[in-house]
Amino acid sequence: MNVAALNRPDIRDESSTIAAYEFAAKAVTGLEKLVELNVQTVKTSLSEQQALIEATLFSASFSTVIELQLQQFPAAVKKISAYWGHVEIIAEETGSELLDVVQESVQNYLATQFSLFDSAASIGIAPIDRTNAASPITVEQSPVATKEPVVLVDSSGNVVLSGRGSSGLH
Repeated sequence: MNVAALNRPDIRDESSTIAAYEFAAKAVTGLEKLVELNVQTVKTSLSEQQALIEATLFSASFSTVIELQLQQFPAAVKKISAYWGHVEIIAEETGSELLDVVQESVQNYLATQFSLFDSAASIGIAPIDRTNAASPITVEQSPVATKEPVVLVDSSGNVVLSGRGSSGLH
């Protein structure tokens, strides 16, 4: 196969640019959802803290203040659990969208490569019998291994280790 067939300047690979843009757009959308969740959480927390402070300032006794604080603990646990549940949902949705973009990009890349192999075969650069639409990749047989001993040599050409005898390392 000729490498020039794969590096044709008249074929533009705009799909990789589009895929990169889609990937970045999906990632930014996921970050926007996370920022919106955080802003909503901070606003809610600030308003709750303001109400708690007002109730504390206008309470008649110290035991009422302690009771208000103790009532906040179970609610805080539920809020933390809900927050991380929302973060998990956002992460799953964003990850799924990013995976879809990557899969589409790989499919487009493979379709482009298959079409390049087909065009190379049609103009005679690659043998037609070596490629097909299902798998344009050719597999050649490796040369049959010989039973000759392995000899290791250093950079000056001196034999360092020969496979003929023991290496003395036993």
